[in-house]
Amino acid sequence: MAKAHHEFKKLISTALACAAISLSSAGCTKQTFGLAPENASFGQKATFITDVDILWVIDTSGSMGPRQAGLAAQLGGFISNLNATRLNYQMAVTTMDMGSAGARGRWIAQSGTPFILKADTPDLLSLLQGRIMAGDQGSVLERGMESVRAALTPPLVDGVNKGFMRKNSLLVVIFLSDENDKSAVFDDVAFLDSIHPPLPFGDKSWVVQFMGVTPDDPSCKTSEWGYSEPGVRYINMAQASGGAAESICDADFGRALTNVNARLKELLVEFPLDRLPNVDTIQVFVNGKKVPKSDTNGWSYVEAKNSIRFHGEAVPGPDASINVDFTPQGAK
Repeated sequence: MAKAHHEFKKLISTALACAAISLSSAGCTKQTFGLAPENASFGQKATFITDVDILWVIDTSGSMGPRQAGLAAQLGGFISNLNATRLNYQMAVTTMDMGSAGARGRWIAQSGTPFILKADTPDLLSLLQGRIMAGDQGSVLERGMESVRAALTPPLVDGVNKGFMRKNSLLVVIFLSDENDKSAVFDDVAFLDSIHPPLPFGDKSWVVQFMGVTPDDPSCKTSEWGYSEPGVRYINMAQASGGAAESICDADFGRALTNVNARLKELLVEFPLDRLPNVDTIQVFVNGKKVPKSDTNGWSYVEAKNSIRFHGEAVPGPDASINVDFTPQGAK
């Protein structure tokens, strides 16, 4: 049985993220209907637009001081892992305080420093840590989604928040809160879809990550007197976008931050195929080593998009050589 051999060269353009993928193919031998040509060889180059915009939305109500400090203490590893991906990322921070004295969707920053943080920003880690530790004197009415809506729409998006949300970027919204959202009711998913349309291959161009009280962690409490309020609205958004919800009561936030990085890499590393395969014949190799088919630490075939997606420890590193062998449908 003849095989069609597909070689993909992953090119990462600069230094988090998913990002849009554009695919160009070259050197394709014309195929007669129903027959795969003998030893057909196809060279395909995948170029990634790897702009990732990360928005941190921080709860500043009275119980949040220790939570903020715990997250800030773990940001060093997060930044190091982010830099290793060589993505073109930038970050901004706002709070959930929509009161008259709150941020109301505006980016917060130390005096004399840029509102938007990038990989080459001097003292990036300390600046981000300071902004995450936004204080615990804010409104007790946490309005995370209203804050996001204000931040990413006029007048702020054309004014003091200008330059953050880029075209064809992956928008990552990370909520930190120990309560559910108290924002006015509106369609959160439709809103984010409207301001940040889907990527070229149909994936959402935004993903929500939540660090808060989750229903599956009954020991995690919103307050010291035992009250518990899971962040259901944030969790629903995370599920709708393929993101994750992590417990705010995790001892050091390390797992939550690691999962943010892992999910970003999964979103960014996906390879469309130029013809339909017989799925049972697919074999995937990274740098010459065969990768198992696995949704945990391997690859999976996404039928809806005719693509190969990598997971976990199998996500290729920068500039990896990826080969996908398969027999096309209709081959005799």
